[in-house]
Amino acid sequence: MNAEKKPDITNKSVLLVREAVMTAYSLTGNLSSATELCGELADEDLPQDVQAMAVLTKLHNIAMRRPKH
Repeated sequence: MNAEKKPDITNKSVLLVREAVMTAYSLTGNLSSATELCGELADEDLPQDVQAMAVLTKLHNIAMRRPKH
């Protein structure tokens, strides 16, 4: 695989982290609380991209268990 077709892990991680924070924001309604929630859900032993996807998955599970309006 040549360099131009190789996926950019850093950009994917940034996008996953951004998506996780925005999902947490939709749950908490507050950016500070959202970043705190993401930090609490993070497992620092995992690589950054896996960690971000795990946090996003946990947030989606939280959202699915919440009562719907």
